[in-house]
Amino acid sequence: MQITLYTDGACDVHADNQPGGWAAILQALGQDGEVIKETVISGGDENTTNNQMELRAVIEGLKLLNRATGLMIVSDSRYVIDIASGSKKVAKNKSLWSEFFHAAESHFIEWRYVAGHSGDELNERCDRLAVAEKDKRARPRTPPAEELVAIKKGMAGVFLSTGFAANDKSTSWAAIVVKDGKERELSGHLEKTSELEGTLIGAIKCLENMQDAQCAIVFTAQEYLSKGMNQWLAGWIAKGWKTRGGESVKYRRHWERLHDLRRGRQVQFRFVKSREGISYFQRGKELTAEILSRA
Repeated sequence: MQITLYTDGACDVHADNQPGGWAAILQALGQDGEVIKETVISGGDENTTNNQMELRAVIEGLKLLNRATGLMIVSDSRYVIDIASGSKKVAKNKSLWSEFFHAAESHFIEWRYVAGHSGDELNERCDRLAVAEKDKRARPRTPPAEELVAIKKGMAGVFLSTGFAANDKSTSWAAIVVKDGKERELSGHLEKTSELEGTLIGAIKCLENMQDAQCAIVFTAQEYLSKGMNQWLAGWIAKGWKTRGGESVKYRRHWERLHDLRRGRQVQFRFVKSREGISYFQRGKELTAEILSRA
């Protein structure tokens, strides 16, 4: 009976702290080459390297053997084969190599190199399993800033910004309204007005100037506005404009006006945590600063 262990590792790039996967296929073959028994295992890590995954596949494959065995290990990793066979010395991953030597010490191992993606059936199977494990652990892609504020055709996008002057406690607001590739600017200055109230007033002025827009998204860096319209408003109305603690809702008349302006239309309010890389917010920031400086 011939024992063969196929192994492979996968990682997005050959660098530290990347998601990766490994796989091993252990086969026992009869005299005529028929498969008597096959065991397939795989796993991965969120912070690893390609070499670590290649070596982990071998270690886990050897752990499947419950007694001293003569076997052939087939790998597409020169890194693993060169160090395991003694032609090169260990420089990195010393604890992992220590684990390997402990797992390998009772076995008689012959190594065979196979080029990756060269058509070897079992190597290709290992590769697919390792890649699948890597993909399970892959970090979600962070969308570019422009994807976070994508606007569908026929929908209006309102990019609302505010600025506050502490010296006279006034607020400026500015909005870039985008629809079907066309842009226009709206802005205003509010004396003795907090930035929170200024945000609500700015949203009201925008929606009042967009009576023809049946579908709109108001993008705001003020979570107060988005949570108010998306999470709190229905509860306030149901409780007679009282908060959970029984207090009167602040700026009630502004919330009521926003509620009325949204009635019969599809108006979303979306919080944008970071405005970096979004040109409309950059322009709004410049406008609010200009308004405050003139005032």
